[in-house]
Amino acid sequence: MRSGQLCIICGSHAGTTEHIVPQALWKRFGLDPNSADLARYRTELCEAHQRATSTLHSRRNLLQLVDTGEPVTRKSLTDLADWAVWVTLLLGLCTGICALPVDESRDLLLRRFSGRTAGGLPAGIRVYAARIDAYVSGTDFVSRQIAIEKGDHVVLDHSNVPSGFTVRSGPVTATEAIGLGTFALLVVPRTYDSGPRHKERLDGVAASVGLDLIHPLPQPIPTLVPKKIDMRAVSGIFVPPGWGDDASLLPIAIQSLMHARASD
Repeated sequence: MRSGQLCIICGSHAGTTEHIVPQALWKRFGLDPNSADLARYRTELCEAHQRATSTLHSRRNLLQLVDTGEPVTRKSLTDLADWAVWVTLLLGLCTGICALPVDESRDLLLRRFSGRTAGGLPAGIRVYAARIDAYVSGTDFVSRQIAIEKGDHVVLDHSNVPSGFTVRSGPVTATEAIGLGTFALLVVPRTYDSGPRHKERLDGVAASVGLDLIHPLPQPIPTLVPKKIDMRAVSGIFVPPGWGDDASLLPIAIQSLMHARASD
């Protein structure tokens, strides 16, 4: 057991290093998974949670999909969405840059990897993916403000209905994003409704930066044709209230508050 090291999920004494992105994948890219450059992709876990999270990396078709872009099947995309959620939550805890508050992220991980749920993704979450032909930079995009349920940017009234927002210091994020191998992945936690076709409008905004919905998986499934992807756009397309260019995806009460402040 390592003296002084604590499990990032449960806070008990850590017994092992967890490679959040599997070592086999780094090796396929010709990288040393234990190098200092990849330290942000490693964390400390207790032995029980290391065994539990290791199941994320045991799906051979998933690793092949991330590495080569094939096979694109209903099962491989379902596995990819599941992997993306839990891996980005772990990364968020490691870096301190989380779309959800740290306690909420940790609770989701505890429920999944401590046997407190039957599995599956948290309700309302949406996962988007793009198959990368080439990374590009400097593309134009319009950032959209969203209100994350259980987030710390939204103020609720006595009925737990969004009525306002706070602009906090620190990293500006409302989503979890990662570019790895042949894929860009974006995880959007459950959001407060903004009116008619809210979810479809979220999907349209994601599509504007080249992303397709993979959870909930539509029918027919996306073909994921390789595209040129700007990871800055992927990471910045959705932002918390008060930070973005467009507020039309926020709850109506928060939009009204913004309009009232703008007119003062």
